[in-house]
Amino acid sequence: MLRFFVLLLTCVSLLEVAYAASRTSPPAGAKVVRAGTTNSGEFQTVSAAVASLPSDSSSQAIFIYPGTYTEQVYISRSGPLTVRFFPPVRESTSKR
Repeated sequence: MLRFFVLLLTCVSLLEVAYAASRTSPPAGAKVVRAGTTNSGEFQTVSAAVASLPSDSSSQAIFIYPGTYTEQVYISRSGPLTVRFFPPVRESTSKR
């Protein structure tokens, strides 16, 4: 029984590490937002990243690095959009 518990605990720990690692880098194909960036393919504002999304029903993602982004963003696309932040945000966000 102790072996089972240790194995279960090890599996859970590995899953937590894998999940944490997946939240610290942009998913494949995501639009990347980084304040002050000069990197090709990245955006300096969330609005620019949203504007670059296709107007279709495909699933899209935006990954936002730490920075100060002072803007209002309106998203009107019909497809699903996942927005991830680094470091991950644990508190809920609300519409204003």
